[in-house]
Amino acid sequence: MRSKSQKLQLKLTIEFALFFIVVSVFIFIHFTKKFEDQINDKYVYKADVFVNFFKQSPNAFTGEKLADKEAVSNLLDLNGAVYLVIEKPTGEILDAINLDIAENNLYVLSKTNREGISKDEKVYRIALPVEGDNISGKIYVGFESRDDAQKILKNRMLTALFSLSILLAGIVFTYFLSSISFRPLAKIFKALDSANIYADIKGKKNVNKSELRVLEDRVNILLGELDRSSGEVESLNRKLHDVFKDKIAELNFEINQRKKAEILLQKSEEQFRLVFQNAPIGIVIISTEGKIISVNRSFCNTVGFERDEIIGIPIKYLFEKNDLEGFENDSLVYDGKPIADISTERTLLKKEGKEINVIVKLVSVLDEKNKVKHYVMQLLDITEIKRVQQELVAALKKAEESDRLKSAFLAQMSHEIRTPLNVILTSIPLLADEISSKDEELKIILDSVKSAGRRLQRTIDMILNMSSVQSGNYKPVFEKFDLLTDLKKLMNEFKSLSDDKGLELKFKQSADESFIVADRYTVNQIFQNLINNAIKYTLKGYVEVFVRNENDNKVRVEIRDSGIGMSDEYLKKIFTPFSQEDVGYKREFEGNGLGLALVKKYVELNKAEIEVESEKSIGSVFSVTFDLSVNFEDESQVKKYSNYQ
Repeated sequence: MRSKSQKLQLKLTIEFALFFIVVSVFIFIHFTKKFEDQINDKYVYKADVFVNFFKQSPNAFTGEKLADKEAVSNLLDLNGAVYLVIEKPTGEILDAINLDIAENNLYVLSKTNREGISKDEKVYRIALPVEGDNISGKIYVGFESRDDAQKILKNRMLTALFSLSILLAGIVFTYFLSSISFRPLAKIFKALDSANIYADIKGKKNVNKSELRVLEDRVNILLGELDRSSGEVESLNRKLHDVFKDKIAELNFEINQRKKAEILLQKSEEQFRLVFQNAPIGIVIISTEGKIISVNRSFCNTVGFERDEIIGIPIKYLFEKNDLEGFENDSLVYDGKPIADISTERTLLKKEGKEINVIVKLVSVLDEKNKVKHYVMQLLDITEIKRVQQELVAALKKAEESDRLKSAFLAQMSHEIRTPLNVILTSIPLLADEISSKDEELKIILDSVKSAGRRLQRTIDMILNMSSVQSGNYKPVFEKFDLLTDLKKLMNEFKSLSDDKGLELKFKQSADESFIVADRYTVNQIFQNLINNAIKYTLKGYVEVFVRNENDNKVRVEIRDSGIGMSDEYLKKIFTPFSQEDVGYKREFEGNGLGLALVKKYVELNKAEIEVESEKSIGSVFSVTFDLSVNFEDESQVKKYSNYQ
């Protein structure tokens, strides 16, 4: 009976062991295949680059050969591939790059859409079908496997270790559980053996039924206990199955997340490599010993060296006098600390010995321990910019000299024109007194000469004033004065002119505060020009000056007229020098177009604002607004202002 119980226990143990073996094998196959599929997807993604290249390049082949092997070789280098074989649908080779490497790695063993690592684990083989306008067949690509083979081996070992752990744990648990479950049954068999029941039944015909009943009851009790234990085992098996299912799901999720992170990291590295290689400025990666690790195409184009010629040499050798901060030593570390980030301008030596000016920007790349892994240097060739700057400086000097000559010319011409003009204007009244009052024709001539002289004098004054303001030679003197008082004086000066034209000259005010801080001369020039223009361009009606206060501590002066008005098109360029709405030799009104341009400059000089509203044949309104609280940056102006408080 003991052997029977042992056989039952062994059978149960073997069945559970087989179950855990199946689970372990499933885990091993499932997770290793997912990992290897992920590696394969990465290389298939890289191989798709060549498929897309041949599909999108109709001129990729000349006859049955590659048209530009150098471009395809560069594409191989860019994607880390070591060989490329193009096969016709018949199985013949159309063309190949590094065919000897492909044959050494048995490229034909790679099937379509399936991967394979070479025997020496250095090349990852991919075969993909390709269909296009100029190609039909299959391509075989071999990539540098780098450490992917080690990753696959490591993953298999870890998964196998995990599966083996589950198997051993399951066997131990099954053995322990079966031992507990069969312990009551073993005791029954042992009790039956010790009671020698079978011998008594065989030797005696009259068996004591009450004893058999007791034995039967005990056996039934033991069988009940056995059934209960079996139920507990089944319950434990179900719980264990659920636990394993949850753990496997968690492990699967964690592995998937890790694979996604690895894919994202690989894609990020690919993007960085593409950006690095195709950046429009030169980029150099430098080791902590100051030697060049990698460069991009722009840097090679800048310095004139090929990539292989400068890899491994100290970066300081490319700089004139090796005077770049931090590069005069053999290491880029001072007292165990990395050099600070550099942003400077230096002279770089090209391959042919030519010097160029560059802007240098150096930053350090740190690892997870906050130690420098390497340095990234960016160089921008500014030689042409420096040359243009020098030309601009020379041009500026010429412009300054021209401005000086212009100022000297205007000053000289002012003197040469004003001196005889003053003599003429002062002589006209004397001549008028000598002429008989009956000689009206000569009087008209003298009045015309006087009017023309004053017109010429105003023109010269405006040109000189505009030149003075534009060149910055005019020095304003800011003071506090009553704007109303000055406007009333101007109104008196223009009274006779408005009366001669039969116009009504009106002055209105609603301002409580009219004291402003400004340059008094230019303010008077502003309103003298505006009132004069209002009278000149008004044939009948009125000219009105209205002064009022604004709510935000400002005073506003409006010059209104019922004159000829202006069109909307001319209002857009009203303050442009030498601009007039009525142009040509037959224009109705005299003027040189400088008055309003000068007004605009004077308004800006006094930090005021000017607005214009006009309608053709209706009239115009010029509004000038002064701020009663002005901030001065010049200290002398502040002192002058404070004297009037």
